[in-house]
Amino acid sequence: MAGNTSLAAILMLLAGVQAQQSVTLSSQSLCAVTGSTVKISCKYTTPDYYSVSKKEWYQLQNSDGEERVLTYIPGRVSVSTWWNDCDLTVRDVRVRDSGVYNFRFRTSSSDWISASSGVNLTVTELQVKVDHKTAGQRKVKVICSSTCSLREKLYYNWYRRNMRFESHIRDNFILLNSKSLSDEGSYSCEVSDGSMWRRSKPVCKSQTWPVRQHQTEEY
Repeated sequence: MAGNTSLAAILMLLAGVQAQQSVTLSSQSLCAVTGSTVKISCKYTTPDYYSVSKKEWYQLQNSDGEERVLTYIPGRVSVSTWWNDCDLTVRDVRVRDSGVYNFRFRTSSSDWISASSGVNLTVTELQVKVDHKTAGQRKVKVICSSTCSLREKLYYNWYRRNMRFESHIRDNFILLNSKSLSDEGSYSCEVSDGSMWRRSKPVCKSQTWPVRQHQTEEY
């Protein structure tokens, strides 16, 4: 009887210790534009008397669900190491960085501890689109957009035939004359939050403004 009581006490103690170990992430999903910086806030907790033997961020690839442990790349991928912080920062994000990210750690007496669900990061490119409401009109509204919600108070640059013709404007659109030969060519937009510029792929304009991806021009 005493042996059963001791075993139950040990199991309760271990369960209590396990409950004190956790990972907390700031959000469940993030969306970012290519070239921007993404920060995932993270905290982990564990009793002081348990030493952390290993900790790492890993990514679940969208395509096959396979885990990929992140490699810390100076200047691009970094992790905060202050006390129990585990913030992940990824700079100059690319579309291939999309996926589910999670942090985990283990101690000398526990298996891996991680958040119940990771953070789903979606990275998308800027796009130049024509407002369909203005299609066929003399003045066509051309918009710099993204599937992510762009923050307010951004700066925009516009390029025609790879040459800038509008700089540091607050609006995310321009109005062009659909019949003007001088407006012919490829267009791209550039957006900045004041620290870094990100630029879209160029899009071609014809006189009737069907918009198609430009396949040959580089920028």
